[in-house]
Formats: sequence, structure tokens, C-alpha cells
Amino acid sequence: MNELNFNLQNQAYKQITGKILRNEYRPGQKISQKNIEIDLQLGRTPVREALLRLRRDGLIYSIPQSGTYVTKIDLDAAINARFIRENLEAKIVAEAASLNNSLLLNQARDAIELQEKYAANAEYHNFFNADEEFHKTFYLMTNHAQVWDWLQTINIQFNRFRWLRLAISDLPWNTLIEQHKEILKAVENHDGEKAVAAAAKHLHLMFDEEMAVLKAFPEYFDNLPE
Repeated sequence: MNELNFNLQNQAYKQITGKILRNEYRPGQKISQKNIEIDLQLGRTPVREALLRLRRDGLIYSIPQSGTYVTKIDLDAAINARFIRENLEAKIVAEAASLNNSLLLNQARDAIELQEKYAANAEYHNFFNADEEFHKTFYLMTNHAQVWDWLQTINIQFNRFRWLRLAISDLPWNTLIEQHKEILKAVENHDGEKAVAAAAKHLHLMFDEEMAVLKAFPEYFDNLPE
């Protein structure tokens, strides 16, 4: 595969994954390669190769003589991803609290300010991206960027859940912002214990809000509790 084809395949993969994450391609929705080619304005080969990768990732599946569908959100996978993230991030923020890196702390602060701006305008995509940048900062600070990159595949079902959470008016975005401020303050104060507690509280939010999300979007999930 030449470099151009590889880049186009990656572009297609990222764009389709993003549309699944943001529910532009909804859980359970039937999709077609041809329509995706038109939607993304990309050729047949990169889209076909991207769809093969998405099947391996468990984001789409095919039924013979029926078509290709977006998988529903695997609640068990989302919960397990949150568990991994919570345990890893506890170590990350504890380590970050022992360091001095004003540049990256400022980046974390900037991410919070962006979230406040995007929350005021209900900019879902930008808010989510700023949320990701906030957390990523601590992985960069502790020289664990590769761990963050590895988490992106593990986190996909958890991130799909998080995206739905933003769509529910009864679950204010400001809760997320205030919890980010708590984490940052603890890290800035070199208080590892408080940083760990704040990160655990933040990542445990999924359990506090799970039923509200499931009630709002029951048709989007597999493995719903009895």
C-alpha cells in the first residue's frame, strides 16, 4: 500500500469512527459503503479498507443478504473501559502531582476554559474534544503519551456512552467542568491523594448517571441490566 492510499484509509477510518462516536451514524443504523463514499467524498478502496478495520474493532457488523449495521453500545465494554481508565488515571494524576510542569498545567487550564466556552454555546464536538485534551495533558506530563494512545481503542464504547451523556439536558456539563477544576487544583497543589480522589469521583460519574442515559437511549445499548 502506498503512502497516499494509507493516508486516505486512515482518513476514512477516523471520519467514520468519529461519526459513530457522535451518533451521526446511530447504534443499530444500517449503513452502506456507497453512501459513506458520497458522505465522506472518498473513493471506494479507502472506505472499504476502513470498514474492514471497523469490523475488527467491533463498531460495525454485517448480516448476509441484509447489510452492514453500526453496532449498539456494549454497556459491559463501556463499564470495563471505565474501570481500566479509573485505575490508570489514579496513578497518572498522582504522578503528575509530584511534578512541576507549568506549560502543561497551563494547557490543562486552557482546556477547562475552552470547555466553559463550548458549554455556553452547547458545542458538543468541541466540548468533548476539550475534555479529552484535559485528561491527555496529564499523560503527557508524566511521559505516558503511549498509554493514552493505547486507551483510545479500549475507550471507544465508554466514549460513545460519554457522548450520549452530553445530549441529556438533566445532566449539566458544568458538573464535568467543576470536577476537572478539582483535579487540576489538587495536581497544582502537589496533593496526590486529593488528585486521586478527584479523578476517581470524576470517572465514577458514569455509574451515577448510567440509568439516566439508558432511560433516554435504551435502543442504543446491548447488555442492558435486567
